[in-house]
Amino acid sequence: MSDAGLLSIERLKKYYQVRDKAGRRTLLKAVDGVSFDIFSGETFGLVGESGCGKTTLGRTILRLVEPDGGAIKYAGDDITTVNMRPYRSKMQIIFQDPYGCLDPRCRVIDIVSEGLRARHAGFSKSERRNRVAILLESVGLDPGCMYRYPHEFSGGQQQRIGIARALAVNPEFIVCDEPVSALDVSFQSQIINLLQNLQESFGLTYLFISHDLSVVRHISDRVGVMYLGKLVELGAAEDIVLRPAHQYTKALIEAIPVPDPKTGRAKTRKLLEEDADLSIPDRGCRYCRLCERALPVCMEEEPALREVAPGHVCACHLL
Repeated sequence: MSDAGLLSIERLKKYYQVRDKAGRRTLLKAVDGVSFDIFSGETFGLVGESGCGKTTLGRTILRLVEPDGGAIKYAGDDITTVNMRPYRSKMQIIFQDPYGCLDPRCRVIDIVSEGLRARHAGFSKSERRNRVAILLESVGLDPGCMYRYPHEFSGGQQQRIGIARALAVNPEFIVCDEPVSALDVSFQSQIINLLQNLQESFGLTYLFISHDLSVVRHISDRVGVMYLGKLVELGAAEDIVLRPAHQYTKALIEAIPVPDPKTGRAKTRKLLEEDADLSIPDRGCRYCRLCERALPVCMEEEPALREVAPGHVCACHLL
C-alpha cells in the first residue's frame, strides 16, 4: 500500500427531504459531515447497517448524486463541483445487484464495451472485441460467452460481467457497493478473491462497502464504521475487529453469525430494527438511544472523533 493519498473527503454532506410516519416533511441527513482519506493501492472498508448512509456516501464521492456540502479531492484535485467527464474513466463502481445493473436487452460484448466506445471512439469493432475477450478472461469468464445475454448467466457470473465493465476504462479507483451481498455464500468468496487478485494485477484502489463486518475484515486494510450518516470509528481492520472502541462497533461484531449456535455468544447490544426511528437527534450522540452505557453527556453533546491508538479514532464520550 502506498503512502500517497488518492482520495480525500472533507465534511461531506448529503441531505434528503422525506416524510415521516405522520406525513410531515423532515430532513434526512444521509451523510452528515464525513471525513476520511483513502490511500493509493489500499482497500478502505465502509461498514454499517442498511440505512446508515454508506451507499449514499459512495455514490456522492463519484458524484452520481450531488453533495450538499463538504469537499471531494481526487489525486489532489478538488472535484466537488467540476465536470466529472475527465474523471469517469478513473473512478468506477461495481453495483450491489448484478442483474439489475446489466441491460437485459444487450449482449455481454455491448455491456462491457460501452465504456470503450465512449472513451476510445477510434477503436474498430475487432479491437473492442479483443479488449472485451481479455477483460472477460481476466474475471474468470470464457471469452466465447460475449455474445450471450445477462439472463443466461448465474448471479456470480453476472457480477463478474459487472466487474469487467468497470475495468474496461482502466480505472484507478473503484467503489464496490456491497458486491457480494446479493450472491450465494458459495460465490461470495470467489468474488472477494477475484477482487483481491485484480487489485494486485491492476494496482487498483477500493472503497469496499458492506454491512458484513467479517467480509470487510477479510478484504480491507482499514475500516470505517458508519451510523446514521456519521463516521463513528476508523482504524486498521484488525484493530476495529479485535479492539473495537465504539459501542456500536461492538454490537456489529456481536451480530456476526457463528458456526455453532450452542457456543455462540449472547447478543446483548442493540442494532437498528426494521421499524427503528432513523431521525437524527437534535443533540447528543446518535447511538445513545440504544447504548446501554450512555451517560448524561451523551444525550446533550455530540462526540467528536478522537484518537484511541495510533491510526485508530472513535467518536464516543466513554473513552
